[in-house]
Amino acid sequence: MRWLYKVLRDLIDPAEAAKIADRIRNEPEGKPDPQVPNSAAHYGLPVCNTLLGYLCEKISEAAGKKLKPTYSYCRVYRKGNTLAPHKDRPSCEYSVTLNLSQKGKWPIYMGSRSVDLQPGDGCLYRGCEIEHSRKEFKGDEYVQVFLHYVDAEGPYRDYVHDFGTKTPVAEASIQFIFARHNPNLIKYYRFSNAFTVDECIALRKANFDLAPGLTEDGKNSEVRKSQIYWVPKTLYWEPVYQKIMNLVGQCNREFFNFDITSLQENLQYTEYDESYQGRYDWHFDVGEGPLNCGRKLSVSIQLSDPSEYEGGELQFSLDGDRTVVAEKDQGTVIIFPSYLRHRVTPVTKGTRRSLVTWITGPPFR
Repeated sequence: MRWLYKVLRDLIDPAEAAKIADRIRNEPEGKPDPQVPNSAAHYGLPVCNTLLGYLCEKISEAAGKKLKPTYSYCRVYRKGNTLAPHKDRPSCEYSVTLNLSQKGKWPIYMGSRSVDLQPGDGCLYRGCEIEHSRKEFKGDEYVQVFLHYVDAEGPYRDYVHDFGTKTPVAEASIQFIFARHNPNLIKYYRFSNAFTVDECIALRKANFDLAPGLTEDGKNSEVRKSQIYWVPKTLYWEPVYQKIMNLVGQCNREFFNFDITSLQENLQYTEYDESYQGRYDWHFDVGEGPLNCGRKLSVSIQLSDPSEYEGGELQFSLDGDRTVVAEKDQGTVIIFPSYLRHRVTPVTKGTRRSLVTWITGPPFR
């Protein structure tokens, strides 16, 4: 029998749900929600979008489909609110309603059946197929988030990231101009003092999920010698991820104008130490692998004070033999196209510490 909804108990920890609810309560009230007047509603809050991506794999398993995220939406319901019976638009092919906090029970109706959720519980349902609703709320407050997805191979696959249907290509006069001129294709972008000294020190002292290893495959390499750790995508680290994405968004709008979509990979904390002449020889970040083939922009964050080490320069090879050395002040963020050839020169004294990641998008075309 084809299922229309499933209850997912303990989808997230109730303590984490309470933290997210607090974040939502502290948001300035946005535009009124015509579907539920007198509620506080928000489209695509960073904390909700983080949850959208974090739970995608788990919800895909529950759905029995490979899902892709479209958007998140949250509401703070108040006494007297109702939700009229309705079905959703195509971006909500597979949806989860997740209870974050409640001051009074309030079941959601899937068709004619009521579903009670405790904080941390979710209900997965086919939003375009089953009518869902809520009767009048008798409690004082109910904080809830919707997480919306589509089948990656299904009829609504083009709605990923809530782009909607593809816009038809408009007819235009014939021109021999195929791309807008971009003078920044072989340059890098710098944010000075983007991270404070205290933030850099805190990142250096943090304990990450995976044990350290030499180079990315855990083995010594003649191309690269470094110690790495991976920063997990958890709510604790969400402010760091969000700050980086905000910087990338600003840089891309002003400088590169690439078609980028996500920070797919975890942040990498890297140490280059004099004891093993830490270095990373000339290389490109984009390549043929399943992850690095989609890299568009690379991000390097300087966590060390320049006085703490010698060598360890981030260098770019531009215009043939011209080599450019990136700024190395503590807290500096360097963003550059992942196809730029670059290296970290050997550290001859002390330890160089940095945080790096890669922003992905559709293939260059």
